[in-house]
Amino acid sequence: MRVAMSSFRFNNEGGIERASYEVARRLATSVDMTLVATDVSPRPEDPLTWLSVEAQTTPGFLIPVTYSAAASRALDGMHFDIVHNQGGCATRAQDVITAHSCHRAWWEMKFRNGEALRALANPLHHAVLSIEKRNYAPGAFEQIIAVSNGVGLEVIEHYGVPADRVTVIPNAVDSARFQPTDAAARRHLIRVRHDIPDEDIVLLWVGKEFRRKGLAPLIEALPHLPSHARVLVVGGDDQTPYRTLAARLGVGDRVTFAGHSTAVEDYFQAADIFVLPTLYEAFALVTLEAASAGLPIVATKVNGTEDFIVDGENGAFIERDSVSIARVLAPLVADPALCRRIGDQARKDASAYTWDAVAQRTLEVYEEVAARKRSRSRR
Repeated sequence: MRVAMSSFRFNNEGGIERASYEVARRLATSVDMTLVATDVSPRPEDPLTWLSVEAQTTPGFLIPVTYSAAASRALDGMHFDIVHNQGGCATRAQDVITAHSCHRAWWEMKFRNGEALRALANPLHHAVLSIEKRNYAPGAFEQIIAVSNGVGLEVIEHYGVPADRVTVIPNAVDSARFQPTDAAARRHLIRVRHDIPDEDIVLLWVGKEFRRKGLAPLIEALPHLPSHARVLVVGGDDQTPYRTLAARLGVGDRVTFAGHSTAVEDYFQAADIFVLPTLYEAFALVTLEAASAGLPIVATKVNGTEDFIVDGENGAFIERDSVSIARVLAPLVADPALCRRIGDQARKDASAYTWDAVAQRTLEVYEEVAARKRSRSRR
């Protein structure tokens, strides 16, 4: 079976990019897999091949449109049994598309939360919505893979997709990466680098979008927690308003901004609790990574977290406000043994989410779609 898998990029860092690459590498042992992308890093090894796409990348808001056109041109004249699009940067013809999110649902969430003007003013959202509408139009696909139950329901609700054309395959985690044999050494290294005392309880926050993922309410909860609790922020965004907020609340010395890191797994080793008061997620891969590292998961009830968290066993749900966050975190900060017990359960539960299983279930979708296409062609 010849398969073309398309994503704007494949790499080991981003969410969609990393998930797509993990699955593609494993599928390459079962199918003839070609990656269609502007960049693949690290470069693919045999038997994977890469079809390079030259797409205009400026202005950024045009990427969904320009990539779609360029990738479709790159595939002209080539035969594949399955064309699999990963997310919104999609070729114009496809058999399978993985819904890593539903932008229409995100868009409506923005309107409900008083951010309509902010959303309307950004042309990127209009481009993504246009491509998404085309992707999910009747006859535009054979099967959708949704990364969570919630995303599957969103696609059905907003685009009228028949339920039997949606297969839910959650993302997974590489447990070897997040359970290193030298975990203690990595913990020490990160804490020394950022001047974090051994006895402090580190509340880890990881993400690129500080506003959407709820960094402000986490900082606002900090004054209500014991002084040995501190927030460690890993991710790239404008730190200024959040440094100002922490200083105004008198906790500036308890919030550490580490910036973007290509070795985020080391920061999980340095932490004690993972906190994500996010407004919307499709499936926060970072929560599985934190769980695999043995951290209790404290998060809002959104797509993905509601499928994974068992309240009080492997983590806890919070509201997106400082009072709720402080109330839930307080017993974990006060009781390291409880924290470890819940973290151990999170690690155990995360072990069921493997990339091998995702690849096998994706292969089953390919086989089902290929059989469906063959059946039609014989009529």
